[in-house]
Amino acid sequence: MSDSMRTVIVTVNVHGVGPEAAAVAGDDLFGRFGHGRYTYYLGLARLLDTLQDNGIAATFFWPICEVERCGTLFDRCLADGHEIAAHGNAFEDHLLLGERETEVLGRMHERLTALTGTAPRGFRAPTGTLTFNTIRCLRALGYAYDSSSFDDDAPYSLADDGGEGMVELPYSEGLCDATHFRRRFTQRRAELAMQEEFDALIEVEGYACLTLHPRGDIGVGRHARLAMLQRLLDRMRDGGVQFRRAADLAADIMVNGNAVWNGNPR
Repeated sequence: MSDSMRTVIVTVNVHGVGPEAAAVAGDDLFGRFGHGRYTYYLGLARLLDTLQDNGIAATFFWPICEVERCGTLFDRCLADGHEIAAHGNAFEDHLLLGERETEVLGRMHERLTALTGTAPRGFRAPTGTLTFNTIRCLRALGYAYDSSSFDDDAPYSLADDGGEGMVELPYSEGLCDATHFRRRFTQRRAELAMQEEFDALIEVEGYACLTLHPRGDIGVGRHARLAMLQRLLDRMRDGGVQFRRAADLAADIMVNGNAVWNGNPR
């Protein structure tokens, strides 16, 4: 790996009605939460189109429950060459699983492996929460990386967390669409904030993780927001970055069993 590598991983959290369905009974869900259904009708297809137009292979974090709701779009994601990574079963909170965590992760892994024909290499916690046991469980299942944390600006080893041979690919809240749209930012304000975050991250560590959602409320699936996304991708490309899938990047970071980023042990 070059000492001057400038890399962006584009990641997509495939959230439809799953977050609401985790808390609301099925009979009460009908006719509500249209922002989540927007994912299935328009948002995800538009996002796939945009990535295809830009020749970008991204990493899609798929919860099992969302695969079951929009299998055709899942198949297209695979056909387009995107990485399929794990994102839980049905938006479970790992802090509440207790002794069931190992079983829940195993079920997720088995199901996603069967759906893709290949064992997933990466994981992102469905609600952003991990336990002291999560990384150990993922390592036992053969995972190469986690991307649930935002505690650093660059990739680092997970050996101290029980994930020997694994790396953390941290994401940035400032480069996540949901961060800004949850706060009711205008599209222009959100765009400026994400541009500033990218400019700073890529200069400091040569690494940035862009995180997108296809929902109609917190995501970039709406047509007016796709122009914003396109300008951001153009800015990244003009900055001389390489767009990488997360699993490919994680494999390159591990050198003789140690995590190395841009020539520095991590």
